[in-house]
Amino acid sequence: MRSIIFSMLLAANVALAPAPAEAQQSQTDEAITATLSALLQADGKRARELLAGIPADGLDPKDVKFRECVLARLDGPTLAQALVSPTTGQPDAFAGEVLGLYREYWRRSVMAPDQREAELEKLRGQLGRLLGSDTLDLEMLLEQTKARLEASGFHLINGQTGRLQDLIVWSKEDAKIESVTLPEGTVQTHVFYLNDFQSQGWSSYLSCERTGTGGWATRDGLYVIVPSYESLTDENFTVSFLGHESQHFGDYERFPDLLGWQLEYRAKLAELALANANRDRLLAKFAGNQGDDPEDAHSYANRRVLLTLREHLGLGPQADLSTVPVDQFKQAAVAALRDDSAQRSGKPGK
Repeated sequence: MRSIIFSMLLAANVALAPAPAEAQQSQTDEAITATLSALLQADGKRARELLAGIPADGLDPKDVKFRECVLARLDGPTLAQALVSPTTGQPDAFAGEVLGLYREYWRRSVMAPDQREAELEKLRGQLGRLLGSDTLDLEMLLEQTKARLEASGFHLINGQTGRLQDLIVWSKEDAKIESVTLPEGTVQTHVFYLNDFQSQGWSSYLSCERTGTGGWATRDGLYVIVPSYESLTDENFTVSFLGHESQHFGDYERFPDLLGWQLEYRAKLAELALANANRDRLLAKFAGNQGDDPEDAHSYANRRVLLTLREHLGLGPQADLSTVPVDQFKQAAVAALRDDSAQRSGKPGK
């Protein structure tokens, strides 16, 4: 869509040239989008450079707050936060210390990517000392940390998300069974609606809650971070969470040996096959977070999804997918997903 608009404006640039204030806001929006992309790829140095290049004068209050917050979290120091135990209603010193350790690990890891492994080792040692454990095994330390926090009434998930170890902590959850229609069939699954968060993970923290994890899928069901969504009826939720994560849920049983990026590749195709109003927003989101490292499942899958769809539609590698009619585009996404399924099951695609 952007290239079509640009061509139209170019043809009548005298009459429709943007005012200086509009041009500045456009540049600011682009810089913030690039900042979020850098943060999602755990590149804090790049994110900081982009934010520092945005002039503070003329920013709207929301962007001023975002800029100040992200710079503070990237530059440090990491501020301690008192957490209250859901069980006792009293401050939980252990939980607060754990969250502080993770936040400092996130900050240092994104600001010095070449030291990421060293920072993880530092976190491992800190958790061991806090737990009073002499084990050197990170997985055992994570399990011990999880058990201590759960004993205080917290729910949590810890482990690797993208390039960093993550920590997501909440206090309230409600379960429902949802019926979700996907490109290759309908699934019935448990959905756990999570609320009252103490931590929404590293991407949410470093972006000052401007972006982050919306939820995840396990073999037990789907887990949705309710505060991440303005509505539970629009496509941000029904497509980008329920559709995306339900594809994971089905694929865990259908193709149990898929790698992380392969799961994401299929779920992102399912999203695009289901999206209507949000199609262009999803395309922009995927285009803004592409990578060549299979260990970063989302960015690697984004690149492959966009490449595959252009091939299915007979378009060049730089073609603007948002110019393709929605119905034609959705058919291509369905075909790409079915082709992938056929290759994995050894059956012809439909």
